[in-house]
Amino acid sequence: MQLSKHDRPTLKTKIVLNGRRRKFLNLVIERGVFGSDIMSSGIYLAKFLYNNRKLFSGKICLDMGCGPGTQGLVMAMYGAKEVILSDVSHGAVKNARLNIEQLGARNAKAFESDLFRALPKTKRFDIIVFNHPFFSITPGQFRTSAFNDMMIKRSMLGGTRLIKRFLKDVPRHLKQDGILIMPFFHFAGKENDPAMHLNKYHLKIIRQEKIESSKGLQLGSFSIYVIRLTDLYLLQPEHQRVRHH
Repeated sequence: MQLSKHDRPTLKTKIVLNGRRRKFLNLVIERGVFGSDIMSSGIYLAKFLYNNRKLFSGKICLDMGCGPGTQGLVMAMYGAKEVILSDVSHGAVKNARLNIEQLGARNAKAFESDLFRALPKTKRFDIIVFNHPFFSITPGQFRTSAFNDMMIKRSMLGGTRLIKRFLKDVPRHLKQDGILIMPFFHFAGKENDPAMHLNKYHLKIIRQEKIESSKGLQLGSFSIYVIRLTDLYLLQPEHQRVRHH
């Protein structure tokens, strides 16, 4: 059902960041690109970032799995020093570049990459944001070609295997005092919850924002995790840290 909602033409839309202050993020979302404007997880995360601008103000940031660029552009437009946006989908990266240009975000660049693979090898980030695909099953047969678009599927389907692959590489790309921000809808099950895997990858939750979603395509209990490297990991010499990976 959620996949079907993304079968729509290219459109202009806006993400409400703070209705009381009349703060919005205007975006173009092209056909075949994950619609972060209609997914509750993307909307809540964008609002969280706007309302917690001190987390990324003046920082070097990464929006992993950027789609049309929602989270990365919130950071770029509201205080980040530099933002890299990354997605495995060529169409999503093309769309993100369009939004970067239209918003005049000169501090933002978009790259096509499977997680960290094609990103600058020595780059370390103050903030990594990943609105990860947490559905773990493959959907059944769909009736139109749009529903069979593999890149839209990959933007929603990933589950445990993807989370583990991502978390394994995070310590190499996060600064010592940096933070990782990941949202999660609890209906996807404990095995797909980042919190269940962090300890293995030298990461710990330092803050959990709990939300009960009653609107949008995703309903129920929702968390936004703010995560850091563990003290034990940081106390190890650099050459010993590499061995864990």
